[in-house]
Amino acid sequence: MSKMNDIKTLTAACLALYASSAGAVEPIRVCVGLQASPPFLFPNKAGTIQVLISQAADQLGMKVKFEPMPLPKCVEELKAGTIQASAAMGFTANNQTIAVFPLKKNGDADPARAVGSARSMIYRAKGNKASWDGTHFSDVKQAVLFPTGNSVFTEKMKALKTPYNDQTATFPRNLSKMLAGQGDLVIGFEHEGKLRLEEPEFSGKIEVLPTPFTEAHYYMTFSKKFYAANEAQVENLWNALPKLKTSPEYLAAIKNIQ
Repeated sequence: MSKMNDIKTLTAACLALYASSAGAVEPIRVCVGLQASPPFLFPNKAGTIQVLISQAADQLGMKVKFEPMPLPKCVEELKAGTIQASAAMGFTANNQTIAVFPLKKNGDADPARAVGSARSMIYRAKGNKASWDGTHFSDVKQAVLFPTGNSVFTEKMKALKTPYNDQTATFPRNLSKMLAGQGDLVIGFEHEGKLRLEEPEFSGKIEVLPTPFTEAHYYMTFSKKFYAANEAQVENLWNALPKLKTSPEYLAAIKNIQ
């Protein structure tokens, strides 16, 4: 009888150990920038993109861990495969050499599986004649300012062959630099621009030009190393996004994020 009890105890212990190890799923490490990009991403709380990724992972029994870091470091770690994913990247030529994007059969990025989309606008100090008409800049005497690490802005500025300065970390700091005479124009995301231009520091001093600079989708991307080893898992995560973006649970969770 005692032998039978010993066997049962051992079996129960083995099952408990198996359940514990099976449940100890390593989280997917996802980098986000150190600077907030409202309402999409924040280094110290969940933005709309972080909520979307977390909910998709939960549906599939996965775990994710968001790790704030400078965007250039995120790119380096993705390229090296020392971090598994980035929360949001633009589908640029350079980024395609670094990370894996959700693709359509023709090889283009799949907007249905993007984590979000955003327009960027051009901002100038009132009274300045510098301008942007959707095709080219005019009356720009100083480098165009935008925050460090935005590959979509960088590649477009290079294509336009227009001098730019991306050495300042945040959009508000660039606005302050512009008001101090250190730049004629600033590029920033439309949503954040609306928030900042209501702040006392900038209210009534800055105007937004009517034509967007970029309109782009942004994607959760994975290192080539991680994708090669976990292709089905990654594709399942991407495939969960389209339906989730219109779900009541997701819309309720992001309702008050600014």
